[in-house]
Amino acid sequence: MPIRPGVFFEPEVIRVMSEALEAACKLLPETSQNAVAREVIARRIIAAASIGERDPVRLGAAALVGRQAKLVEARDFSQSRQKSLNRFGASAV
Repeated sequence: MPIRPGVFFEPEVIRVMSEALEAACKLLPETSQNAVAREVIARRIIAAASIGERDPVRLGAAALVGRQAKLVEARDFSQSRQKSLNRFGASAV
């Protein structure tokens, strides 16, 4: 059964991907453990597996690296925005 059109994985690879998904989701903060986060991580694992990655640790890391980068970008944006607002005596809502 294809995970997405044109992409097929052997049962052993699906087992490794599932293992990576479970391990990666356990590393998320409790507030981020929801269906949307799980789906994003699963999609990233599928993407990494689609280009040949088979190590469950590296699959999970690839999924979480993207999430971490987005968190850093959001934090940096938020800090930058707050600094700009501070210059005008305002604060973020």
